[in-house]
Amino acid sequence: MTQKSSLITLLVLAILGSSCELINPSEDIPAFLYIEPFSLTVEPSTHGSASADIKEVWVTVNGDFLGVYPLPASVPVLATGTANVRLEAGIHDNGIRATPNIYPFYESFVRDVELAPNETDTLRPVTTYRSNARFAFIENFEVGSRVFTEQIEGQNGLTSTNDIIFEGDQSGLITLTAADNLIRLGSDQIYAGLTDNSPRVYLEMDYRSEIPVVWGVLGFSSSGPGEPILQPGFRESNDWNKIYFDLSLLVLEGNFIGHRILLQANIPNDSNLEEAKVYLDNIKLLHF
Repeated sequence: MTQKSSLITLLVLAILGSSCELINPSEDIPAFLYIEPFSLTVEPSTHGSASADIKEVWVTVNGDFLGVYPLPASVPVLATGTANVRLEAGIHDNGIRATPNIYPFYESFVRDVELAPNETDTLRPVTTYRSNARFAFIENFEVGSRVFTEQIEGQNGLTSTNDIIFEGDQSGLITLTAADNLIRLGSDQIYAGLTDNSPRVYLEMDYRSEIPVVWGVLGFSSSGPGEPILQPGFRESNDWNKIYFDLSLLVLEGNFIGHRILLQANIPNDSNLEEAKVYLDNIKLLHF
């Protein structure tokens, strides 16, 4: 091979090598965060039950939002060294998978971690209710007076039972029959100022039910009550479930000075049920 041919060969190889780097550039190797499910800690006398259903985590690293991940989650992170990690507890608004949201009443979990390429750091996030979260009521059916005592429609009320319980000694029970197949109850109090500090208002609870139940509000102005506003609630379930209802828009609708919280249940007309039961527990109305 002549010297000229050698130079041409070297030049071609150099061009080919440069082209390969352009086509397949070197990729950064990520670090990984393995995030276990959240645990909720509470002060029982203030917060009530520690029941929760945190389905997802919203991840932010060094101020950059990385996405929403079902728990437990393995999250790749293109960062090295000390990194500030913020994890937010994610729920499904109104029990609907298509409406994921950060639950505004749970604290963020924040940690500094040391990240290295292709290495995994495990985080076990813990949260609690925010210090400025206000509980308009907590109904656990254990002691004290009942919350849903305003009988609007139907004959049967919401009572306590130790037949089927979620936790503690008692849960709430509604029993409907074919002869008395509808109930609408309101909270014993009219709650004012729910959106004075923030528009966020949520109703959370544990339930199992043989029939659908809907929830809503009844607004009151200086001249009296308005029309009830109801939204889809929960469907039948043979197992206990946790649900978070976003009542914010319902409470903000209209110029009302206070609201009753409503629940309504009925045996569907196309059902052959002669009797249907609804079990409830840990009903909490939260706002800021």
